[in-house]
Amino acid sequence: MSENVLEMLEAKEAIREVIDRFSNLECDVAAQKALFTDDTHVTVYMGGQKTMDICGADELEKQFSAFTTGVKDSHHMNGQQVIEVEGDAATDVHYCKALLITEQDGKTMISDNYIRYTDKLIKKDGKWLISEREQHFVCSESRELNA
Repeated sequence: MSENVLEMLEAKEAIREVIDRFSNLECDVAAQKALFTDDTHVTVYMGGQKTMDICGADELEKQFSAFTTGVKDSHHMNGQQVIEVEGDAATDVHYCKALLITEQDGKTMISDNYIRYTDKLIKKDGKWLISEREQHFVCSESRELNA
């Protein structure tokens, strides 16, 4: 196997690790922040409308923390993923199903979210970090949880 192919495979695996780690951290926003560059730019769309336009990792932590404040439990499952690497830059497109459990008016609610992410990553000091994220909530449904 050529050195370039091996480097490409290693880069893709490291990027997968960043994406999966973000999901595995669930709502631990402070830990998730470490996966982004300091000057990151994140846009979030819900129903085709831009709902967040975040500049910088500190602002990301502030806004994501506010968004997840009422979340009692969550579960994220990543699906299809395509990664393109060009040197120390990469683009990752992946899909995620995110379930969020909240309490509303004395009822336990579940929010079922289907999300498409387009991330731009850079390799900085040997680590892959998300420098830009476009997050589309393609479909979201909220209902009472009947456990």
